[in-house]
Amino acid sequence: MHLKPNVELRVLACVHTPNNVPVMICLLDLTCCTKESPNAVYVIHLIELKGRNSPLFIAHHNQETSTTASSFFENIIPFYEYEGNNWDLVTVKAFTIITPPKLMHDDICTIALDKQTSFIILPFHRKWSIDGSLEEENNVVRNLNCNILDQAPCSVGILIDRGRIQKWMKPSSSSSFSIGMLFLGGKDDREALTLAKWMARKPRVNLTVIHLIANQDYENVVYWDTVLDTEMLKDVKQNIGVLGNGCDIKYVEEVSNSGAQTIKLLRSIANDYDLMIVGRRYGVESVLLTGLSEWSEFPELGVVGDLFASTDLDSRVSVLVVQQQQCINVNRH
Repeated sequence: MHLKPNVELRVLACVHTPNNVPVMICLLDLTCCTKESPNAVYVIHLIELKGRNSPLFIAHHNQETSTTASSFFENIIPFYEYEGNNWDLVTVKAFTIITPPKLMHDDICTIALDKQTSFIILPFHRKWSIDGSLEEENNVVRNLNCNILDQAPCSVGILIDRGRIQKWMKPSSSSSFSIGMLFLGGKDDREALTLAKWMARKPRVNLTVIHLIANQDYENVVYWDTVLDTEMLKDVKQNIGVLGNGCDIKYVEEVSNSGAQTIKLLRSIANDYDLMIVGRRYGVESVLLTGLSEWSEFPELGVVGDLFASTDLDSRVSVLVVQQQQCINVNRH
């Protein structure tokens, strides 16, 4: 994203069911729009085309009257209400797309490219019940998410709703909202940290950057990624607790020397936060995650995201897994 303080943030938010809507609005609201940096939100309501019907694309309008469009308007209305509650700070454009699952990613990527969005937000394919148990899975949604991660023209986030993120929008809540950002290094983690810092400008948001480091250096080689990581963390350290507006940034370092130690750490901190933001880091090897990739159930989340999405984790913390825009091979067929 490479976001600057006073620019418009363009986000494409995808929803499939009514359950996706409130958590998506919570995340959008956390991005802290201002007059200097407003939000342009493009909402896509995705419906699987069944039978031999023709694909359908509907561009919605606030207060619309079309009978055809209105029948699909239920999942869109809350986004227009969100726009109305943030007048002059948020603009919403909404669409319903009814298409075969194998074509959904093309429609999403085309709109993201056309609207020049910085970020696509996708709901995770698992749904948890109120008591924290796994309620259902949708493999159509999972396949869609994987295809978008491979082909998106911008950065992508998969939002795992385990319950706590919706604390943010409760009318009676005046307490702080805790975000943890787990930083191991690399481009996806830097992208995730960029987004976390953007959210930290929001009043009542407390951000803790947890820098996970190895107990010892195994190589004396300094990679360009390491230089970029160091510079970004230096900026975090220089801004600890100085953003104002009632928000707060903390920086902590945790040491691990194995995948087993990392799992222990993640389990110990999971309940300290309402939202965890992590980089996908797919295919990136690290001594911090040794031996964990072979146990990953969902590679699209990366090793760390997969640990937070596991049914073995006794936590209601919601998770956002971030992938920086991939390099696309234009000659790929």
